[in-house]
Amino acid sequence: ESNIGPAGVESLAGIILGSNSNIHRLKPIHLILSSNPIGSEGCGELARLCAIPNKGSLISDLQISQCSIGDEGIQLLANAATCTNACGGLTALDLSENSITKEGVSMFAKSLVNSSWPDLVDLKLARNDLGREGVTSVMAALITRNDSSNNEESAQKKNSTLQNLDLSCTNCTIEGAKAALMSGSLKSIRLFNNRLGSDGFHSISSLLQGGHPAINTLDLGGNDADEEAVVALLNSIADKRNDVDESKLSVLEIGGNNFGPKAVDALKELEQVWPLLDVAHDKPVQE
Repeated sequence: ESNIGPAGVESLAGIILGSNSNIHRLKPIHLILSSNPIGSEGCGELARLCAIPNKGSLISDLQISQCSIGDEGIQLLANAATCTNACGGLTALDLSENSITKEGVSMFAKSLVNSSWPDLVDLKLARNDLGREGVTSVMAALITRNDSSNNEESAQKKNSTLQNLDLSCTNCTIEGAKAALMSGSLKSIRLFNNRLGSDGFHSISSLLQGGHPAINTLDLGGNDADEEAVVALLNSIADKRNDVDESKLSVLEIGGNNFGPKAVDALKELEQVWPLLDVAHDKPVQE
């Protein structure tokens, strides 16, 4: 929030790169530029810091939410990562609210497939209108990442780094939400305010039967599902498969969906099955 534009980012990059001849020995930088009008041109300068050939990224945490980078900006970052294969060291990337569409995120997804972000753990794409195609392209990239063959060993290496993905307000649709839940190794997924509705909750309930083998934190808040759909979701999680304790799910956020007396009863039954599962919900509404 300092009104830093492309010229400011260029100056910053020049200072960091120009004053350090042994840049590979620099401590990682946490760079927060959110709410500055850096635009797509500024991303070209940031790429100089994130994709240094044979050295990796000088930045470990890059936050550029609400910076008007658009599809062109995310493509510049993706191209730099792909061409140099040198974004190692960048562990967190916040691209929220940047007018990115399915076209832009699809380019970024291709760089994920090529393992151009080998250390990326946290990725935020919230408040970009990615739609079903954009979200599914990212999820498909994670599933095929590092999978050059079909043997079991390579399958275990799929998406070995990315753990936390924020897809809030991305208009992901039900199909996008299902793709996210089937990603395999993500530990935290935010699907807040994606207008999944009751149909969405019913559709994803089968994917959460008995909990989830990988996801630790799941945010389904603000999706306006009715009470019947909420009950179906809770009942599915409580339905343990073969009575095996395989679920990693420990936090479930369902605020912003209808939570009445039937949902209260379903939650009580769920607590008997998974007593350590923390379910965040709205105050119960009486019929």
